[in-house]
Amino acid sequence: MSYVQSHADPAARAKAILVVGGVHALLGAGLILGLTFTGIIKDDGILIAHEFPEDIPDTIPPPPPDDVVDPVDVYIPPVAPTAPFDFSPPTAFDPVPLTNDTPVLPVDPDPTPLPTPTYSPPPPVPTPTARFTPVAPRPANRQAEWIGNDDYSNTDIRRENEGTATYQLVIGSNGRVNDCQIISSTGHDSLDTATCRLITRRARFDAAKDDQGRTVVGTFTGQVTWQIPE
Repeated sequence: MSYVQSHADPAARAKAILVVGGVHALLGAGLILGLTFTGIIKDDGILIAHEFPEDIPDTIPPPPPDDVVDPVDVYIPPVAPTAPFDFSPPTAFDPVPLTNDTPVLPVDPDPTPLPTPTYSPPPPVPTPTARFTPVAPRPANRQAEWIGNDDYSNTDIRRENEGTATYQLVIGSNGRVNDCQIISSTGHDSLDTATCRLITRRARFDAAKDDQGRTVVGTFTGQVTWQIPE
């Protein structure tokens, strides 16, 4: 906080007025003389002015010549570091000759060779023995009932067609006739056709069996003689 002194010394006030007037006079003279100096002149040991030399350069110093290289723009190539390991081949050395003072390690005798393992093939798988004797198919009803005199057609009787037919049947595992073939003909197509047709419809069989007792497909061979009744 500042206070205004109401009762000032008239002499001090006059001196202050003179100092301020001198400063303004110096500033005006400086402007007139081309600013040869600026500042405040000392008065009673107090710096109130500072003089400047008159030979202040009016121009900016020129830039450096082009041949001067900026150290920032200089490229320094990288240098490979020295390898920390030596990969050169080892140097040859001469073996140290044995002397009487050189200790000799004992040598183990030749070990006993291990016996060579032998391989025994496994025993063969036993072949299952037959528990049943294979059985061919057998007629389950009377063969005389397969074909009779009443099966003669009037045409064959009128033409006096006669003869013996040998046939072969294929019997399924269910005992029924699956197929019929004439392997020896009567000489008459009508009698051969009637033979297979009647036997396939009327014949019944006990199916064939294999050596394991299972019913299988089999064959049956038989004969029929066609003769005109008297």
